[in-house]
Amino acid sequence: MNLRAVIVLLMLWLVHAASGYTTWDGKAVPPMADPVNPVICSTFVQLYMAVRTQVPGRVIVLKPGTYDIAAVAPLRLDSPNVTIRGLSDDPSAAALVGGGFENCANLEEELINLYTRNTTIANLTITECRCNALKFQGGVNDQTVLHNVRFLNVGERMIKGPGTTNAAQCSIRYCHFEDTKVPSATRCGSDATDSDGNYIAGMDIMHATAWVVHDCVFRNIRGSSGGGRGGIFFWGGSPGNANTDMIVERNTFIGCDRAISYGNPSGTNCVNGGFIRNNFIVRGAGIGIEMENSTNIKIYNNTLYSTDPTYSRAVYFSNNFTGNEFRNNIIFGNISGSVTTISNNLSRTSSSDATTNWFVNRTNADLHLTSNATAAINSGAPGLVSGDWDGHGRIDGQCDIGADEFNSVGVQDWGALSVGSDAGISVMPNPFNPTVVISVGINAVGAYCPPSLALGETGNTPLQAIIYNTNGRIIAGLVLHNGQATWDASAQPSGAYVVRAQIGAKNLTKVITLVK
Repeated sequence: MNLRAVIVLLMLWLVHAASGYTTWDGKAVPPMADPVNPVICSTFVQLYMAVRTQVPGRVIVLKPGTYDIAAVAPLRLDSPNVTIRGLSDDPSAAALVGGGFENCANLEEELINLYTRNTTIANLTITECRCNALKFQGGVNDQTVLHNVRFLNVGERMIKGPGTTNAAQCSIRYCHFEDTKVPSATRCGSDATDSDGNYIAGMDIMHATAWVVHDCVFRNIRGSSGGGRGGIFFWGGSPGNANTDMIVERNTFIGCDRAISYGNPSGTNCVNGGFIRNNFIVRGAGIGIEMENSTNIKIYNNTLYSTDPTYSRAVYFSNNFTGNEFRNNIIFGNISGSVTTISNNLSRTSSSDATTNWFVNRTNADLHLTSNATAAINSGAPGLVSGDWDGHGRIDGQCDIGADEFNSVGVQDWGALSVGSDAGISVMPNPFNPTVVISVGINAVGAYCPPSLALGETGNTPLQAIIYNTNGRIIAGLVLHNGQATWDASAQPSGAYVVRAQIGAKNLTKVITLVK
């Protein structure tokens, strides 16, 4: 290893040791693996040249600082497997800055354009852009990963995916989408599309497949008169532009004109297949969950709070097709329209409901349940989702309604187990890439003792662990030897998985995270 590589690794180790990052809503962001042979940048010129001379597999690391790219934007990424990431785990430390939220010199300003696949953008801020901060511009944009990216003050779309491109298996995780500014009602240079200052959104995506948007925050994405588009806005303007199998889970929305929109009135065939589950939503000016012109969408275990539960369209359904379900949700507000299956929801529609102390902190979108939420606790239809907003397992026979499983915890640590009486799952490391060691057993005075019987076995049937993906599908079955097995997830996409095992009558679950 040469001296430069040693210095880079030492810098990264010092940064990780001193930082780590927690999202606005309190989630620890899994650290990424240290880069291999990175190009280290500390100035705008170095960044520009690193992008201009990009080659497949290049890793560009930004030292803390402000990188004003307005004069050369958009940065064009057209080589596969390129990464741009901040050196620090704090995304605010390195910022790509455009010409301004309301700039009139470049009305169509875009900061990053993708013409390639397997792109990773991580641990940085993209801010002060008039039009699109990140655009899926052309070609095949599969397996794009946005990890711990902070989008701040973008005048139209923070992420834009038009119908002219393809993008499959993209992961948007632990990202922060926020505007602290509101567009003017008479914006300079506005065309008919944005004549009223409401043409603004967090994500506006068409023609995508199997995206997972998880553990992100969406704050105050608003139009000039409360008519902004969704924090998440998936739609298709024509049958060929539909999105397929899109998943939105464990996110927090607060103060957005719309929170989650699958489809809109001007679409035709917007989203075919997918989930909206385990999200915390504090409704802003308008709709919390919107679904139109969509098929086979499962909306499970979300919590939507509104200071005005009398609002007529907290949830809005219109002109949908078959297979849509709305189940196990808490809604402070009215549900307008209908879908194929609506069942087991709690809808609070009285003005007095706004003072109901069901949640830990409604002001900051902390919608974890309190003991006052007796109507929701242990009242849910089981089996719809395997975890909650925190990623804690729903292991009771009858889960709670809403995004939080009351008083749930991560799977027990060894130290919390009673001597010889309780069992648990231990995984190392977590997050992992690509292998993880899974241990299942009984704690006895701090020593690991594999159980003699598990999964209803008799005789010498071996203990097993089952791996599920976030759709509830079985991905792998592992036979444990002396209580342990190693899972190699090289063939699986990044994201959360659930490990399940059983010792006697005790069900055990553990959420693990693959970060590539």
